[in-house]
Amino acid sequence: MSVYIRSITLTKLLAILVVAILCLSAMIFVAYSIHNSFTTVSADVTMGRFNLGGKKKDEIMHYLESISSEFSFEAQDAYIDSETKSLIPHLNGCQLDIDATAEKIVGAKKGESVDPVIHTILPLVTIKDFSHVPIYQGNPIRKQASLVINISWGNEFNDYLQEMLDILKDQGVKGNFFLVGKWAEKYPNLVKQIHQEGHILANHGYSDPYMSKISIEEISIEINKTNDLIKEATGYTPIYFSPPYGEKDTRIFEQSTKDSMVNVLWSLDTIDWQRPGIDAMADRILNNMHNGAIILMHNTEQTPAALKKIIIGIKEKGYEIVDLDTMLSPDYYLQNIKQKISIEDIPN
Repeated sequence: MSVYIRSITLTKLLAILVVAILCLSAMIFVAYSIHNSFTTVSADVTMGRFNLGGKKKDEIMHYLESISSEFSFEAQDAYIDSETKSLIPHLNGCQLDIDATAEKIVGAKKGESVDPVIHTILPLVTIKDFSHVPIYQGNPIRKQASLVINISWGNEFNDYLQEMLDILKDQGVKGNFFLVGKWAEKYPNLVKQIHQEGHILANHGYSDPYMSKISIEEISIEINKTNDLIKEATGYTPIYFSPPYGEKDTRIFEQSTKDSMVNVLWSLDTIDWQRPGIDAMADRILNNMHNGAIILMHNTEQTPAALKKIIIGIKEKGYEIVDLDTMLSPDYYLQNIKQKISIEDIPN
């Protein structure tokens, strides 16, 4: 009898043990499934053009760690170039946040597009610390060029301006138009057209004076009156200023800075106002191209044909033609870093 009882008890214990093992296994499976659901990327989650669906968090972490040094850039202070005396614009640094990016990817819903988490590192010195010095070019790290077109002549010269606008449109290029206020006042429809076609409107004073010969108060009036006219025509208030005749009087730059303007001159000049000839103008630019070039021109009869040759030549040399907003943006690294994130070498 006692043997029978012991047998029954042992059988029950074994049964309980089996049930316990099964329950534990089920719990482990559920826990693993829950853990896996939080550490495996949902289907069709993308970052840029890459599909990350099905990747494990540790794979994502390993990959992001392997490329982090390629996407970390120190901030660059603005400085005055010792040779050109130009103010070289600052650049923000940036750093990929590996943990936050991985969490964002793993936590994304099916089919969601994810941007990497990148922190901006600010420089200690910016262009605002140099109110008396103009910008002649963009930061030399940029293989870019920007076209500055000063507009002060009307009547038949507006026909040349229209030709230039047509060429810019055909070539897919945006320019920067520095307008004299009196011209803008007389031709508001052209001001609107320039703006509507996506170009930057900028300030070239109101009455085309030699600003070195007028008072600080008059300089401020010249700047603000032109800004008001452009805003009235387009709703846009210019932020870039270039004094007539390229004068370099520090009084002008200090006052324009007080009037919330960024002072811009140029590093390459077509000298089209001298009518040197189309080929001579194009050669003058293309033979001296450099990173961050700011190229000056006007609306003369020779400029449209030269403009086309210059644009084609710049592109053939591998430069990107951008507007001043892009050229002078401190977020050069940030704009490029997102395009470089790749998932190609994560194992399947």
